[in-house]
Amino acid sequence: MMVILLTVAMVFFYSWQSLFLKLFSAHYQCEDSSLTSGVFSISYGIFIGFATFLLAGGRFAPSPLTLLLGLLNAVTLLIYNTSMIQAGRTGSYSFQMIAMLFGGIVVPMVFNILFLGDSLSLIHFLAIVVMLVSFVVMNLDGLSLKGNSKKFILWCIALFISNGMYSVFLNLQKVNANGAERNEMIMLTFLGMAVLYAIMLGAKNPKALIQGFKIPRKPLIYLFICCLSATLACHMMVYMLNIMDATILFSVSNGGILVLSVLYSFIIFKEKLSRNQIIGMIMAGASLLVLSV
Repeated sequence: MMVILLTVAMVFFYSWQSLFLKLFSAHYQCEDSSLTSGVFSISYGIFIGFATFLLAGGRFAPSPLTLLLGLLNAVTLLIYNTSMIQAGRTGSYSFQMIAMLFGGIVVPMVFNILFLGDSLSLIHFLAIVVMLVSFVVMNLDGLSLKGNSKKFILWCIALFISNGMYSVFLNLQKVNANGAERNEMIMLTFLGMAVLYAIMLGAKNPKALIQGFKIPRKPLIYLFICCLSATLACHMMVYMLNIMDATILFSVSNGGILVLSVLYSFIIFKEKLSRNQIIGMIMAGASLLVLSV
């Protein structure tokens, strides 16, 4: 029962991260979308990193392997954020979302089976397949590659791989450290990503980057809630990796976030639900129920 409650809480916190990021982006006025993403990425990277440092009591003692995996994950997170921006600029949002969600499930599942000796029961495997199909059904209305450039396809491939490898590196660190050094892994991942983003954007236009952090009160509140939700969700994720199969955890996480995001769009942003979205949500809900048992 405790595992189910923690999983539900983790999914909600991740969905709140996405929700308040959307609200921040809507209220933060900036013509340059890369600067908006940069201000967010640097802010939430620093927030999560230092919050984790405080929660760890100021302890930071990573082993060489954790140091390596943490820095690799920082680069992966940077690629993920950049891919989200570039794919969003150049092509279909629905196809972009499918690439991201499929990557978050398929890449770690294949890696864990091939290299970590994981196995899935038939019922769990079928539930994951239904989950993946539900992603397509929920995004079916806007799903089209017509008119999209080759660059868009390449960015979606990068998004697919980076979202999956982020989960792979988290799980790989857990396996090799026997669940230890979780805080160090989080700090390296998020602070490393923030530093890399600051260097990348600062080299391009340091004055604009500094000006970008003059955030009005309302978007600042949204940013704070987003960062707090992301911190809680991330810590729950690395904790749950020690008590739950990684493939099932990542499937539940990605599926649950998408379902809640669609509900938020309907409840908060007054967007109408299409028949395909309703069917997809029912399929995803059934998969979540099976995977949670």
